[in-house]
Amino acid sequence: MPLDQLIWHSFQQNYHADHSNAAIHCAPVRYSPITFRLAEYMWDNFPSYQVNDDLRAVWYDRKQYEEDRGR
Repeated sequence: MPLDQLIWHSFQQNYHADHSNAAIHCAPVRYSPITFRLAEYMWDNFPSYQVNDDLRAVWYDRKQYEEDRGR
């Protein structure tokens, strides 16, 4: 499997886990640091993925709140 697909699948797993955690707690989604790092890597190194709504959602949420480093 190519590197971009491996990172994409990792990003998707974390993205959906963050959404699931928020739903369980009836809270707004707050992305984990690993989700942000994966999104940044994808954005910077695989620009063809920038059209994806999930990646864009995380990208535009960056620096909107303090990251929870304990996650």
